[in-house]
Amino acid sequence: MPAQPVRNMPASRPRLTLPWEGGVIGWIVIFGAVVAELILSLVTYNAPAVVAVPLLLAPAAVALGVGLVQWWQCRSVGAEPASWWHLAAVAVALFAWLIWPTVPGALDGAVGSAQAACKVLPTTQTAQCLPLAARALTAHNLTWWLTGAVILVTALLTRRSRIAAWAAIPIAFAGCELATYFLQALLNHYPG
Repeated sequence: MPAQPVRNMPASRPRLTLPWEGGVIGWIVIFGAVVAELILSLVTYNAPAVVAVPLLLAPAAVALGVGLVQWWQCRSVGAEPASWWHLAAVAVALFAWLIWPTVPGALDGAVGSAQAACKVLPTTQTAQCLPLAARALTAHNLTWWLTGAVILVTALLTRRSRIAAWAAIPIAFAGCELATYFLQALLNHYPG
């Protein structure tokens, strides 16, 4: 009996490079990250920073990680580039980043300096308040600006990764919620 010829099976493409499968995975990841961010912002309201920071960053990091995997896979297999309309997600993220309130009401208008923040806080010990307020303001500002930078980086990945573009939305929420957290922690330190 003659030997059967071996058929060469075509290598299957990774799921993230396929339009339908990649879209479904992306939708699940991004929607899940946005919902998780909103829930975690409520849960971590009074949590210590060692708990709140990783929890608030995790959903956005997962979404960006899946986006980077999609970018790498699409680039590796030479997948068809994504449509430019996916940049709309980056625009939505930038809009949310700009309008999301990151300053708690009690500190509204007093975040220009640590001294201004300490003046509105219910404390008479300004010398002890100044370093705490300075750290909170620095963490708030650094987080807010780094969030904007990461959102812009996702725009660079858009042609090869639809998920990375849409990951900008949970990144915007995570950054704004984390920036708010640092100022809220200052308020929680001085209950009024």
